Amino acid sequence: MRASRLVGLLVAASVSAPVVAHAAPVPAVPVPSAWQPRSVSVAHGGTVHSTSITGASALFEVNRKTFALWFVAGPKNGRVAIFVNGKKVRVLDQYASRTTRKAVMIRSSRTKNTVMAVALSTRNRNSKGTTVNIDAFGPSAATCAKGCTRSPRILDREASSQAVNSQAPWYPTAVPAKTSAEWVVPIGSYVRGRDVQPIDTAVPVIRAAACDQAKKVRQGVVVLSFGKQVAGGANGFGQTIPNSEMVATASAWAAGLAECGPGPWEVAIGTSNSGGVTAYNGYLGGRSWSKVVAAARAESDPRVVISGAVDLEPGWGPSGQARAWVDGYVDSTSARLWNFGSADGCPQTFTTDLTCNNGWTIDDVLWVSSHAGPNVLAMPQIHTQSGSQARQWAVLAARAIQMGMPLRIASITVQTAACSQVSGGCPTTGVSAWDGWSQLRRYLDAQSSTVGFPVGAPTDIRWGWANGFVIPPATTTTTTTTTVAPTTTTTIAPSTTTTVAATTTT
Repeated sequence: MRASRLVGLLVAASVSAPVVAHAAPVPAVPVPSAWQPRSVSVAHGGTVHSTSITGASALFEVNRKTFALWFVAGPKNGRVAIFVNGKKVRVLDQYASRTTRKAVMIRSSRTKNTVMAVALSTRNRNSKGTTVNIDAFGPSAATCAKGCTRSPRILDREASSQAVNSQAPWYPTAVPAKTSAEWVVPIGSYVRGRDVQPIDTAVPVIRAAACDQAKKVRQGVVVLSFGKQVAGGANGFGQTIPNSEMVATASAWAAGLAECGPGPWEVAIGTSNSGGVTAYNGYLGGRSWSKVVAAARAESDPRVVISGAVDLEPGWGPSGQARAWVDGYVDSTSARLWNFGSADGCPQTFTTDLTCNNGWTIDDVLWVSSHAGPNVLAMPQIHTQSGSQARQWAVLAARAIQMGMPLRIASITVQTAACSQVSGGCPTTGVSAWDGWSQLRRYLDAQSSTVGFPVGAPTDIRWGWANGFVIPPATTTTTTTTTVAPTTTTTIAPSTTTTVAATTTT
């Protein structure tokens, strides 16, 4: 991604737009259910529904106001969040030193209830695993007799614990005054392994950083970019961060934001298509990421929305892989997905040319930015002082209108905060938040078909969260209508010396 794009971003929710059906077939990839029947001798039905996959959810129906939820506790068991009619009612610790049946009583105001179980990443410190299970539902926690349903039928094995569009983004019509509260934008983070490990020590630091931001910024979406997706987690820009630590990090951010500012707030858990063709850059990778989001949502303060994010860039891999990843995510959850990527090599003027870098087309970028589903939102990188990236996204907006399809630009992202962390800054790409927003606004209004096209409020990103929340300096760029060469894909890492360290993002 270039000195232009330190993998970044953040901000809000989705624009009101017609629901768009899939325009491309879902790949025929066999995906086994995360919840499977498992024989347990002490279970009331002889088998339980069980999983050890973080974020895996299962939906049941229980037809009584007060009921017992039975499970089998054991030495390798973890924790599971229980939602009744969409509201989290408790977290069950299913650890026990020996295998035994247990039950908890749950009360509802309704006679007919949907009960969802979501496997969490956390566990009792004495446990040797994170397996969770559901055994039965009945009227009593003393015995499973009359009216007790053993091995209950699962209605949906991939239910979502989060509603779509639970809070609307802010679409400003003009740049706010520098003295106003709206002038200061939220700042997300490129999260390295060293920022979160050891996680027990890092959590209070993360909460404090989030609280510091919430006291200085009114609202917004904080994107936490953990690097490219790998087996069981993300690469953390060189130091692997497991799924459980990503969940804990997002939960700590949510806690700090909710405790110290009214919001509304959203925390988006981010990865990328960096690394080319891998097992995690396709359909199954998107499904897997949705489970991390589900687990974080189950463990986080309910006042904060938890969503997914992905930095998709044409220069990093083939379009088919990126589209499949987004399809896998959308097919698995209704939680928002932000594409905080770029449109490398796409045209900067609206003609019949639809080609972009690496075999991508404009339509591919539109698919992964909005067309794949109603919960997919665009957060384009607007980094270049020349205005090249703003022109590209203005062309994308015109193409979407021509197609009769939505493009939900619910935010734009800059990297001013990250640029301020490197010696020498970013001479050609250090555009500040409202400067970048103004660029895109200007180019949209220069095209007759996109005059007044809605653009969400800007956001920024930095490396980690040390040294507290600092408002980056504002910039002013004079954009022109001349076309410049497309940007490349490198990322600036903060230097520990007096020189600028430029590295390829992974």
